[in-house]
Amino acid sequence: MRYKKVPVKKIVNNIIDECDVILLVLDARDPEMTRNRELEKKIKLKGKKLIYVLNKADLVPKEILEKWKKIFGENTVFVSAKRRLGTKILREMIKKSLKEMGKKEGKVGIVGYPNVGKSSIINALTGKRKALTGSVAGLTKGEQWVRLTKNIKLMDTPGVLEMRDEDDLVISGALRLEKVENPIPPALKILTRIDNFDNTILKEYFGVDYEKVDEELLKKIGDKRGYLAKGGEVDLIRTAKTIIKEYQDGKLNYYRVDLKKYGQDRERDISFITKYLKDFPFIEDAKMVVTHLKDFDELYKKIKKPVLGFEEIEGNVVVVSFGEKTKDACRKKVENLCKEKNIEVFSKFGDKIGANNIYIAVGKFKQ
Repeated sequence: MRYKKVPVKKIVNNIIDECDVILLVLDARDPEMTRNRELEKKIKLKGKKLIYVLNKADLVPKEILEKWKKIFGENTVFVSAKRRLGTKILREMIKKSLKEMGKKEGKVGIVGYPNVGKSSIINALTGKRKALTGSVAGLTKGEQWVRLTKNIKLMDTPGVLEMRDEDDLVISGALRLEKVENPIPPALKILTRIDNFDNTILKEYFGVDYEKVDEELLKKIGDKRGYLAKGGEVDLIRTAKTIIKEYQDGKLNYYRVDLKKYGQDRERDISFITKYLKDFPFIEDAKMVVTHLKDFDELYKKIKKPVLGFEEIEGNVVVVSFGEKTKDACRKKVENLCKEKNIEVFSKFGDKIGANNIYIAVGKFKQ
């Protein structure tokens, strides 16, 4: 690594002090979590120009981006560094900002949280051109500048912001969910952010009605999903973890997501398989179930899309993954679904029926 390790806060402060224009890179999929109001205030108090750069904008509907622009203001640019989209507009915004400051020459710095695409923005703007100079006075040795235009230089070292809020660490996945003792506060923060942005999303996504975001809403969601603990009470911990996981997976978002994008089309009707199991006497033995299904010619023809689902048969829950590219892929789909639906498995088996891989697990819902 060519840069000497220094405290990230010092790098960020040096960038703010040294540069005229600061690009705050946000993840367009979740700008609210990846912004830093304290830093924004500090930049403005120092008289520097702040430009909000919403990266990965190609993954978000245009009408949603426009809503974010109303929130952040006119100094907002949508880009996709990966696809090199929006960089020309960003260059023009930088020039405009310097002109408003009465400067013909200027320096530009980039800051943002991990994984928002700061380095990708630098590469997209500069075309990965070689740095102009060596170390610059006032900055850590090894930090260099690249030429953006004849009169504008861009620091090629991004400033990494540290996420300190524990709830945001949970939401972002920086803290592993299984190690979180109380997932309720971060789950409520997710629901609150989405509700503030568009108060119809949660009602439509979860199929519940509510007046405000609180634990009562969590109870309604848990009850709707059937997440019940002993005594019939709603399992709030499981409900909260599910909300966080679905948010991290992109299923629950600030906008109505095309569920097919996230593979949800796999969870569909499996009756074309389970219809052969209605009177099968050895339903508790997954291997015997698969062997039995090999007797039916209908299942040998390659299906167009993989299927994943579960059905209760004779008091048991039969989970089926059918048509994935490999048996291991089938197994993983089944294991994930069992975990999500809280199914305790006592028998499982995978094989191939004709051109289709199949994996079956048999179990019961945990009490």
